[in-house]
Amino acid sequence: MASLTPSQMHAAINRVSFGARDLDVTRAQQMGWDAWIDDQLAPPAGDDAGTAQILSNSTYRIVYGARDDMNGTWPAVDEERPLNSLTMTGQELFETYDEVFRLRTLPQTEIGRLVEETIAATWIRNVHSTYQVREFLTDFWHRHFNVASSEGAQVQFALPTYDRDVMRKHALGNFRELVEANAKSTSMLFYLDNADSRAFIPNENYARELLELHTMGRGSYLGVVATPTAQGTSNLTATAVPMNGLGTGTQSAGFTDTDILHASRALSGWTVAMGQRIGTRTLPRTGEFVFEPTYHNRNAGAFMGIDLRPLQPTQEANFPLAVEQGRKVIELAAEHTRTGGFVVGKLAHRMFGDSPPQELVYRAYQAWMDNRKSSNQIAEVMRVFLTSDEIANAPPTKLRRPYEKVMAFARAVNARIRPHRAMFTTFGGTRDMVFQWPSPDGWPDDNVYWLSTSATMTQWNALLTAMASGPLSASITAESVQTKSITVLLDDWIQRIVGRPISTAGYNALVSMATASTGIRAYVGMGTASTTTIETELRRLVALIATAPEFAYR
Repeated sequence: MASLTPSQMHAAINRVSFGARDLDVTRAQQMGWDAWIDDQLAPPAGDDAGTAQILSNSTYRIVYGARDDMNGTWPAVDEERPLNSLTMTGQELFETYDEVFRLRTLPQTEIGRLVEETIAATWIRNVHSTYQVREFLTDFWHRHFNVASSEGAQVQFALPTYDRDVMRKHALGNFRELVEANAKSTSMLFYLDNADSRAFIPNENYARELLELHTMGRGSYLGVVATPTAQGTSNLTATAVPMNGLGTGTQSAGFTDTDILHASRALSGWTVAMGQRIGTRTLPRTGEFVFEPTYHNRNAGAFMGIDLRPLQPTQEANFPLAVEQGRKVIELAAEHTRTGGFVVGKLAHRMFGDSPPQELVYRAYQAWMDNRKSSNQIAEVMRVFLTSDEIANAPPTKLRRPYEKVMAFARAVNARIRPHRAMFTTFGGTRDMVFQWPSPDGWPDDNVYWLSTSATMTQWNALLTAMASGPLSASITAESVQTKSITVLLDDWIQRIVGRPISTAGYNALVSMATASTGIRAYVGMGTASTTTIETELRRLVALIATAPEFAYR
């Protein structure tokens, strides 16, 4: 790939981040584009030092009253508490759940707190992390493997480990390993009911979503029974994946209701250890994945033409090995040719918009298939995208979601994110709340949906509120270029926020607004105003720049 100009780097970084800043472009220039890619695709296991420090220093107020009756006993709490759940183990998180629902020594407010801390950490990482490609992919995977925190406390208490140990840990790794980690995660086990699957009635909910949403895609569904002429259609990349006949295993034409049934049987017994009494035994109280043999249905047969019965042990002593049936289902689904087309197509859609360049999609698909057994499969697919000519030169056509716009704005103005109640309400009107999309299919990712549900004025007001009294702490005065010219001031902020020129009509409207502003005129030495007025009106100006149509696209 030829060396990139600063404007090309800005465009490229925008596609795989929560907003390119001048600082990001400078860093990529100093490192060289290829070195920047290598760095982004091999981040440290945890947060970079700067982000880790912000997380460590952050606190968030928690308040609840005392109680001492038959429904529970606990003291009143009113404190600024650190984000402690971010470093808790799964068992430590379960202890909180246990104290709320079994011991009754904590109120349910403490369960909600675990969700709020995870959301706060998401805001902080999305804005401050050096490793923006990982942030981009973590967001993508959360929306691909959607879990709704509104589904209840059993989903909520494990959300910190779901984010940390599943999504973030595997964001750039191997897809099959990501799917298996997801299938074993407490939040997903409860969200899609597989924790409740039993031998006599295997729950098909998770098995269906595994195939329709997480791996092969709805386009690969062949109906109740496959016929010799049945051919599924792959989202976005139907022509990229040739299919001959029905095939078997990872080469099959798709899946049927019978495959869903056998997958549900193979995955039965995958549950969560919460101290359940089973005959004379009691499962441990860990709140984490366990395979329970008595919950496993022994009748799993052919899954997409592959016989699962040889993985069914014949003796009780080694019956726990039946977990391999479920793992085989995940392997076949995750490594399927149609899964490659479906997931790579979604990734391209996320970066390049509703009509991604098909030749690039196919090259990325080939990298996906070539690296199905590699530990860095996803990173190698991203490398294809990041080293393409299209990443820097294709026109920006992918609309930013409301949440993305605020994160990009925060990065542009070098805002400091602080945990705040507004984090959990800012996007209520747009349905773009973190971890709160109600159905398993995740947030829509087409421009039409977000154009129809997000009002510009609502988002502008959200930016002003977030800066004035909410989670964005930013001094626009301190960040503004020192100048005596309104146009120089505008040009500087447009470059920071948008990264390229805006329309003449939009620019002229901003000039008129700024020229009529007492605070802005005072800032450039054309009058007097209080420090508060100057800061307030500069905030309004930069927030208004963020309503430009050019800023709406990644």
